[in-house]
Amino acid sequence: MKMRAARLRNLFLLIAIFASIAALGSWQNAQNMRRVLTDGYRAVVQVTGAQYQRLSPIAIEGWRPRFVEQSLSVNLKWDGKDGKSHEYRNVPITEAFAGTIVSGNEVKLAILPAKVLDDELAVPVIEGDARARFSSLQDWLRGSIYVAFASWLAFGAMTVWLAQTRRTMAGGASAAGKTAEFPTRLVLPGLAALLVGAVLTIQAWAVVDEAGQTPEAGNEIVAEITNATTLSSGPGAGKHVVQLSWKDARGGVHHFGPVTVSDAFWNKITENGQLTTRQTRIRSEGEGIDARPIIVDDVQGPGWQGKVVLGIGLLLMAAGAVCLAWAVRIIRRAA
Repeated sequence: MKMRAARLRNLFLLIAIFASIAALGSWQNAQNMRRVLTDGYRAVVQVTGAQYQRLSPIAIEGWRPRFVEQSLSVNLKWDGKDGKSHEYRNVPITEAFAGTIVSGNEVKLAILPAKVLDDELAVPVIEGDARARFSSLQDWLRGSIYVAFASWLAFGAMTVWLAQTRRTMAGGASAAGKTAEFPTRLVLPGLAALLVGAVLTIQAWAVVDEAGQTPEAGNEIVAEITNATTLSSGPGAGKHVVQLSWKDARGGVHHFGPVTVSDAFWNKITENGQLTTRQTRIRSEGEGIDARPIIVDDVQGPGWQGKVVLGIGLLLMAAGAVCLAWAVRIIRRAA
């Protein structure tokens, strides 16, 4: 029984370590995407190869390993602004995007628009896959943190339990009356509060982080607001919507709408319900009839609900940590 418990504890330790590495790698990849999409320049990249990463999710570039969160990655080549030819291997792509350029072991489409930096540590971002991959990274980050935190908690709880079991067995029957009772009433509520608080905190933090720092891909242009109205009926009653029109780089005219906008943006473009501002900046994603606009000036931050959940999560984590610290102190005194 004791040997099985020790093996289970070691299994939790391995899971916690691997999940922590995945969380750190996902966070670094998300930061890289933000940097490249913000500071990088557009380039036409050539796909020179592709490889599956299911059994090897780590890419080694010089001295620095990099976590590859997708099951398929591609190798890219482009001519940089510095006049040199650049090549980057193991650039992750999502499964949905992979279906558009890879068929079995063959690459169907060899030329793609991307954002790049002439930096060995800056992983290129394929524009057509940017939003889907960033969303996937957020899921990876959230899930791996949950698994890591739960595994670390389980490892800690089993370590404490095994230590208490050893002390009880070492004391023998003669010392049984002197052995302090395991502080279950502190450990269990402490673990529960710490776990629930961590889940709430991570969830709220992810929402706040995604709302404020989601990278944008596509071309930023000026669009005309052709109509603005407030819906008076239906499931969207009370919401403000606008119709947009713009020209792409090839001169094609696009019309899109209705697009729901925030109250703050509505107040910027209207006065007494009448449209006063006819133009706004948008970022167009996709090509042709698939082009979808994102209003740059209508970036909506996290609401007060997210901040409240974040505060509750932090309080629960603090309460759980206090309970566990108190329990450890009791166990040490009894040792």
